[in-house]
Amino acid sequence: MGAYWFQGYVENDKGPCFSECTVKKEKFVRDRTGKEPYTLMVVDGFHVSPGHVMMDLNEPLAFSPSVTDTGNRYIKRGCTLLLTQHLVTSLRHYRNQYDQFLNRCQSLPLDYMVIPVVPAKMLRPEMVRFFARKGSPFLCVEVQSVGELTEVCWEWVAQAQAYKRMPLTMFVKDTENTSNNYAELWSSLCEQYGIIKLTDVQDDEILSLKNLKDSGIYPHKGGIVPGGYADYNLYRFSEDRTFEEADDFRYHNSVPNVTVMNGQVKQVNQKVIDEKPGSHIQVKIHKHFV
Repeated sequence: MGAYWFQGYVENDKGPCFSECTVKKEKFVRDRTGKEPYTLMVVDGFHVSPGHVMMDLNEPLAFSPSVTDTGNRYIKRGCTLLLTQHLVTSLRHYRNQYDQFLNRCQSLPLDYMVIPVVPAKMLRPEMVRFFARKGSPFLCVEVQSVGELTEVCWEWVAQAQAYKRMPLTMFVKDTENTSNNYAELWSSLCEQYGIIKLTDVQDDEILSLKNLKDSGIYPHKGGIVPGGYADYNLYRFSEDRTFEEADDFRYHNSVPNVTVMNGQVKQVNQKVIDEKPGSHIQVKIHKHFV
């Protein structure tokens, strides 16, 4: 879409406000540069929100019969960066498994990151270092029971995190005993051993702003800020409500009218118009903006 600018009601870190945004090529910029003209894009009558950074919790890519179709469904919901779960099932071959999973992701029509999901009984310090080198934003420790948490050499894991400060989080698959407060146990364990973790337990599809910052995804993705990728959604105002009256409006419960990724339109009125494969995004510095 070249170089352009727009002004309107934009959702940012502090909430919605009327502001002006400038886009050049695939990124938001602070000031106009170069001699090329900047076109005004009229967004009157629309809310503007950052593109969603989502985990494939409800529709895992690993089990999808069509990677492209799955990606398109996420785009229609306003996702511009998909965090794809990669289940580690082998101590010896996890590196090859990772490469194979990347090959599967190549046809995704939106940008993506790989989130390793490692069963607690298989977690090793070398895995933490490996996935940190590969630019994964965080690693999920999959827990089947409370006992599994006590069997991990957390001191070694914490030492491995010192390499790149990649955070950990926890997935609970304990269906037999729901009385255990895993969130409290996890928080206590991290404090005891000095483990770097996500601020919020990631049990929702859309990442919280704190988790985006913890993982190093923000401000490159997940925000409308200068230097970040031009990912945003447009939501049309309802005819009977103004922006100020829409206090109960929640972007992740609504479908956008337009989704833009890296400055290019991806879907309009729930029709995907660009199925060009996205890119594998890798985090360079974890917790850099915390």
